[in-house]
Amino acid sequence: MTSLVNRLLLLVALLPLAACARPPAQKPAELTQTNEQGCTRQRSVGPQDPYADPAPLKQACVGPYLLALPQNYFDNQIGTEHDGSFGLALEYPSLEAFKPGDRIGLSVDQALRTIDIDFSYSDRFTPLQILERLSTPQEYDPESPTRSLGARIEGEPQHGLKPYYVDLVRARAHYRAKGIGDDMRVMKAAANMDWFISTDPAGRIDRLISCTSREQIDPGYAWKNGIPTKTSTDGMARCEHRFVLADHRVVVKLGYLRDLLPQWQRLEARATAIFLQSQVTTERPAQGVPR
Repeated sequence: MTSLVNRLLLLVALLPLAACARPPAQKPAELTQTNEQGCTRQRSVGPQDPYADPAPLKQACVGPYLLALPQNYFDNQIGTEHDGSFGLALEYPSLEAFKPGDRIGLSVDQALRTIDIDFSYSDRFTPLQILERLSTPQEYDPESPTRSLGARIEGEPQHGLKPYYVDLVRARAHYRAKGIGDDMRVMKAAANMDWFISTDPAGRIDRLISCTSREQIDPGYAWKNGIPTKTSTDGMARCEHRFVLADHRVVVKLGYLRDLLPQWQRLEARATAIFLQSQVTTERPAQGVPR
């Protein structure tokens, strides 16, 4: 009997400690998120369904600009990441969003058909300054022949752009002087980029398209009925295309196959339209993405 009483007394004594050990109540999920430029977006909380059709609108911020897009326009087909970052993905040749859920378990051939879009805003640098920094040797490698127009091979205009091809002989000599062996990937044509640029009336670069070197003959894919199909396991020839929306302090970055370079104006126009027409204003709520 005494033992039972002792156990009961011990249990009573431990009850307050058990209450103290309970995990703190979870805070309710924040329904909005505001960035440094004062843009406030509605967050998506709870389970998300990338297969939802019609796709619900999801909000995203680019600096001070609030966008609203159907969720299948996002590369993950759900919306922004938890920190508000995001990328968009269109399907070639339609330049429309992939169907809801199509990018879940993305195949190699689907990746080939993808046009990547990224919008970035900077308070610190203007868009033109950003492009200038990307096309100028930096302090850590001031002699770099791949970050300088003057160290490249100037070509005749193509597709309304001025080409500056990488000088692989010069680039490889530069890398060897740094102790890099000939078997390293940076020595290969596939790892080096040709530049195609345009300039504004003041002579500043306002468009910079970096594409896998022309000396990489095999692009790693072939075309069948206007659709690319992977043919090699050794990468694929691509372009990284940056241009500016100067009035908005926005740099737009596109990613696509090298063979699509002649269509750069069409791709650029589509990305620009998405940014401008998806902005949420007090006068006109977003209703999707007009063509």
